[in-house]
Parts: sequence; structure tokens; C-alpha cells
Amino acid sequence: MFSISRKFRKGDYFDNSASGTQASAANGRLPNKVQLRTKLLQQLRQQREEERRRRSKAIWRKVARLTAFRKAATVCCYAALSYEVQTRGMIEAMLARGKRVVVPVAQPKQKKLWLCEIRNPSTELKPGTHGVPEPAKGIKRPVQLKKVDLVLVPGVAFDRKGRRLGHGHGYFDRFLARLPKQTPSIGLAYRFQLLDRLPVSAHDRAVGRVLTA
Repeated sequence: MFSISRKFRKGDYFDNSASGTQASAANGRLPNKVQLRTKLLQQLRQQREEERRRRSKAIWRKVARLTAFRKAATVCCYAALSYEVQTRGMIEAMLARGKRVVVPVAQPKQKKLWLCEIRNPSTELKPGTHGVPEPAKGIKRPVQLKKVDLVLVPGVAFDRKGRRLGHGHGYFDRFLARLPKQTPSIGLAYRFQLLDRLPVSAHDRAVGRVLTA
């Protein structure tokens, strides 16, 4: 078992009643990213819808208790794919609390993300690049990254040091590399997505904390 990073508080991301998936192979070597991504995506897609909703609500309750969230005026929150930790309800709750919410929007040619303010997720979000919900065409409310107070990040998997495995396109690695150091970044994941350790590349960027349920 790998040691727990001091960046994390145990209760934030790990429940002793349900251990994370073991990333280590029997021979001591880590599986490669493709193997891990394939396995975790299968688990994500097979999760029952009612379980997905229940866990997503539990994760939202953890987000809402964070001091960083309570203090944040502007929150960057990803718009979830069907199998990810669900954020539609989170966005609606944030807006109801008076937060300004921005969502990432892909620029496929540059492999970068820009941020757009969202005011009504039910009507404004439509399937975009790689099927990820994005503001519908014509909605242009750009927000500078330096104006964001908190970032909520998706992932296929995370490990105990906040390292992240995404879908392999590199959008969020580039995005996190541009994030001001003082801006908190939080990964949202189901417990089975939390691994002991992930294989990493030079360009990979970690988040500051991971919340699970």
C-alpha cells in the first residue's frame, strides 16, 4: 500500500470501508494507461444509474461543505458525460446559491479549453466535442481563467497524490498547467476510480484534492 499524500485529508477522498482499486500488477509493475482507461471506463459505464445518482449527490454534499467552495464567487465545473460524476444538479445548486458558474469548452484544433459562463444548464448545454456537453452555438460568455476561484475536474481515475488519468486527449492537463497556483483544483470521482498509484507522463498534471463517494 502506498503512503497517503499530506495534500489530502483522509475523509475527503477515502473511505476505510471501501478500498480503492489496486493499480499495481502482480509483477509489481503498473498497468499502462490504455489498460487502466479501458478497465475503468467499462466499470463507469456498467454502474447502475441509481447508484450513480446517489454517489453524485453525496459528492456534491462534500463539495458544498468545502471552505474553498463557500468562499468562491466563480466556480469552473465540468459538464459531465453520462457515466461520470454527475454535475448538472451541482451546477443548478451553485447558481441557486448565487455563484457564477463557468464550464470548459473544447477547442479541438488547439487541444485547449476555454471557459464560458453558463446560466441555465437545462437549456444551454448541448452535446459538443467528444460528446461532452457544452454551451450551444451562439452562447459566448468567455471568462478568464484568472477570474476562477475553484475548479472541479473530471477524470477516468485518480490516485492518492492527486494524479489524474483522463480520456487521453490532454485537454485538462493543458488546462491545469495554466491554472494559477493559488486556485484550488478538485477531482470528483466514484470510489472505484481512486487507485493506489497511476502511471504518469511528464505532461500530466495533478489536482489538489479528490472527493469520492
